[in-house]
Amino acid sequence: MNKLETALGELGLKQSFFDELKAELAAEKLIGENGLLSTTGEDVDDELEQLDAEEEQVDENDESEVDMKEISPMMRGVYK
Repeated sequence: MNKLETALGELGLKQSFFDELKAELAAEKLIGENGLLSTTGEDVDDELEQLDAEEEQVDENDESEVDMKEISPMMRGVYK
């Protein structure tokens, strides 16, 4: 066991947690120094494919989609 593993063990942490933290800090430093790359259409298509997303049908009677200030008090009762 090396000194790092011993110190992490005393803190109740695992080496994998330390490695993730180290990678996150390196990524933050890289982004801070170089900025982010602009997103391309291909990037969006790749993410959409990975999400296996499907378009939802729109419920036109959905209360969350209706501006309740625009309808009469009697019609507001329909949505409650």
